[in-house]
Amino acid sequence: MLRTFRSELFKMTTTRATKVLLGFAVLLPVVIYVLTLIYGFDGGEMGSPAVVNIASGAPLVALLLGVIGVMCATQEYSQGTIRITLVATPNRQRVYFAKLLTTLYIAVFSTAVLIGLSLIATVIVLKVRGVQFELIGNDARVLLSFFVLTAVVALFGFSLGLIFKSGPGAISATLLWPTIAESMVFGLLSAATTHNFFRWAPIQNGFQLVSEFRFDDYNSWNVSALLFAGFVAVFAVVGASLFMKRDA
Repeated sequence: MLRTFRSELFKMTTTRATKVLLGFAVLLPVVIYVLTLIYGFDGGEMGSPAVVNIASGAPLVALLLGVIGVMCATQEYSQGTIRITLVATPNRQRVYFAKLLTTLYIAVFSTAVLIGLSLIATVIVLKVRGVQFELIGNDARVLLSFFVLTAVVALFGFSLGLIFKSGPGAISATLLWPTIAESMVFGLLSAATTHNFFRWAPIQNGFQLVSEFRFDDYNSWNVSALLFAGFVAVFAVVGASLFMKRDA
């Protein structure tokens, strides 16, 4: 199993597309955050703990890591090398879990690097500027939520990749469902019935996990986490089932 995981990790981390996407997912939010540190907080104090400000970019990071999840699933299908992999490792369950672990490892490691760089930048820049700040404070759950969000969205992309077996289709679904389709469906239901159906939008509930504040008509953190994870779990089960049964 460890050898198969190393093989899958090597495949993903040595491709140019993965490197570019990881660069955008990690470095772009860090650069934006550093610019905020340099030019913001003129009052001499960071109002919220640093981790809350860092987590404001979590949805963007999660979507980019979701695309990487798609690539973990579809890269070999697009290159026609999946048959070679399955011949070398006939145990499909082992291959599936190796790809799954690769997806989660990349998501968690990238998130840790992003948060680490951002916290280091907070200490350096704000100390030089003389701005008072708090790194985590009482918002440790926001930090945990960041990891949960990126890992689960990466799993979402990975599962869609296994279902579609096509990179463009799965990437479109990974990006368009949370950003456009979900807002349209649940927004129209809310407008038509005067009830807040938007509170049941599953991916949006995932994005809400990293929010410091929660409105009264929205779900609690626990309900949001269950709804978000349960929605993605359905696609994970379907994707795993299809990978185990259908032809390469």
